[in-house]
Amino acid sequence: MKIVVLNGTSVKGITYHMKEMFLQYLRTENQITEFYPEDMPPFCVGCKNCFLRGEERCPHAETIGPIWDACLAADLLVFAYPVYALRAPASIKSVLDHFCVHWMVHRPDPKFFKKTAVVITNSVGAPNGSAQKDVKTSMNWMGVSKIHTCGAGMMGDIFWSNITDKHQKMLEQKMTRLAKRVSGTMPRLHKSFKVNALFSVCKMMHQGVLKSEDRPSLDNQFFLDKGWIRDKR
Repeated sequence: MKIVVLNGTSVKGITYHMKEMFLQYLRTENQITEFYPEDMPPFCVGCKNCFLRGEERCPHAETIGPIWDACLAADLLVFAYPVYALRAPASIKSVLDHFCVHWMVHRPDPKFFKKTAVVITNSVGAPNGSAQKDVKTSMNWMGVSKIHTCGAGMMGDIFWSNITDKHQKMLEQKMTRLAKRVSGTMPRLHKSFKVNALFSVCKMMHQGVLKSEDRPSLDNQFFLDKGWIRDKR
């Protein structure tokens, strides 16, 4: 199995150790590629080159390209990050912004329909759901049907060096259970009901927009090339 890990922090704190506990169970016989904030692109500048001219025209193509290629080749996508102000950190959000061109409403890659994703988060006592939703929403719109989440609210234990034995054992149990759930991950054969419904709506939208275009947009040409819509103009 090929695994890609996107780390939202370079600090070797609680989130890092949670991720390492998770990967410890999966390191044997699996290929793991990791990216850290220093590997990730700057903030999206909203130039719209990816939508109108192609993602290779993105001013950050050299940075986001290797991350995209690795994710495309992976069977399992892992996002591991601390919760900042109840949301995902900027490094993760920047990657998601650059991936938006591959949402089903634009130019989705069919390989994502077969993938599984994992979201691992840690907060200082605050709820993890909102921060996890940032990734879950993006992954769903890219066509990922199966997404596992696991969060820990570590009120009082904000530094790994001060963590209690009780809490460390709790985290180890959480990560071991999560790793066992995904250890036998195989490519999905079918989209989930939610993803299939979103994809069906996107196809209808593209089919409708195509009627008013003299020349298909990059998005519509992509859908035409995949055979997802027909040129009925």
